Amino acid sequence: MIENKESFRLLYQAISELAAEMGDNQFETKSISLIFLDLDIEHEYFDKLFLSFIQYVSRHKGEAISYKNLLALIEDKMPRDLSLHIKHKIIIGFANNYLPELKPIADDIKSAIYNQVNKEIDLE
Repeated sequence: MIENKESFRLLYQAISELAAEMGDNQFETKSISLIFLDLDIEHEYFDKLFLSFIQYVSRHKGEAISYKNLLALIEDKMPRDLSLHIKHKIIIGFANNYLPELKPIADDIKSAIYNQVNKEIDLE
């Protein structure tokens, strides 16, 4: 089906456009897989991180789920260092697509980002 790099780039562009149309932006992650593609991180790392998140969520419920522990899981499973912004997008993406148990932390992250942006803009 996809036989060359240009065809793959076209498919990637189409997926990116659809994600943007769905509301994917700097504050909201609609496709966790797209983040991994953007960063050229192999699928095996997605699987490792997803499994770690599933295991963590199965052992911790509600308020016992820790933001710092989620960041540590990402740092432990990824092949290289990622910015805090990307780590946030990963947590939000897993909350939106796979693990609704992470939604409270994802909402806290989004609120903190919105508040920071509003302080920096200070339209008054």
